[in-house]
Amino acid sequence: MLKVVLVYRQSRPGAYSIEALFHAIADELRKEIEVIEYEAGGRLSMLQDARNLRKLDADVYHITGDINYLIFLLPRKKTVVTIHDIGHYLYGLRGIKRWIYKWLWLVLPIRWAASVTTVSKATTDNIIEFLGIDEEYLTTIDNCYSPMFRYEPRNFNPGYPVILQVGTKPYKNVPRLVAALQGLTCKLVLIGEIDEPTRKQLQKCGTDYENRINLSREEIVQAYIDCDLVTFISLGEGFGVPIIEAQASGRPLVTANIPPMSDVAGPGSCQVSPLDETAMRSAILRIINDEAYRARVVEAGLHNAEKYSPQSIAKQYRELYQRMSY
Repeated sequence: MLKVVLVYRQSRPGAYSIEALFHAIADELRKEIEVIEYEAGGRLSMLQDARNLRKLDADVYHITGDINYLIFLLPRKKTVVTIHDIGHYLYGLRGIKRWIYKWLWLVLPIRWAASVTTVSKATTDNIIEFLGIDEEYLTTIDNCYSPMFRYEPRNFNPGYPVILQVGTKPYKNVPRLVAALQGLTCKLVLIGEIDEPTRKQLQKCGTDYENRINLSREEIVQAYIDCDLVTFISLGEGFGVPIIEAQASGRPLVTANIPPMSDVAGPGSCQVSPLDETAMRSAILRIINDEAYRARVVEAGLHNAEKYSPQSIAKQYRELYQRMSY
């Protein structure tokens, strides 16, 4: 039986999206192949991790994200690495740190790996454009949603809707969302830490809000169940998992009209420019006030989410592993 090791980064509070994704995939893969899930330590323990992993004598080692440096210590012909995005390289670094990150974290691991997967066409396109990698090195396999997310009917409250925003980092575009909501009667639930300027903006706009951090997966699932609509109007993403989580939960979604959000969400969303606060406000109001339109968005979203089920995505990974082991 084919033996695959999924290698995870060291766990830390509030950072488990990659692990949740591959836990769901692992559960599906185990129906046909042997799967071992291995959590790596920090960088200081990478030699010990490499020894532990090699002792497992797997057919395939899959570095699932964020610890690409381990690839140089594993059997080259047996190793897969998944690149979720290159946003940190594009927007988070400057100078020599940017150059080191580009080569040691991205370019060289991509060239070393037997196979490289990306989680969206947008990430693939960015790697080709900004890192100079040939397309032949890359295979796009979308993310999936966790089976914890299921359709939960809810009586929409147009008089006082609960709006869920998952993610608060700068590229999540929260300040524009807050501006778009000014004067609306609603409650905004923000998952993720907010900075002081955003807190002051919320207070100035008079927005009723709740800020929640370090939630468990169960608490995040419940946040979707308890909301009336989801906003995810980011300036940029590698994929945008909250999109398919919202759709799988049966919640109307407002998202950005740029890749990868527009590609992932498809027709099961109301799409707007992430730079246009007026358009954002109009889209949210349409979801709130137009019951027939809202129902169409939800129905299309449920249908769209089927493409991103754990079963569908695990099948693509299993076929990749099998090709590597021939």
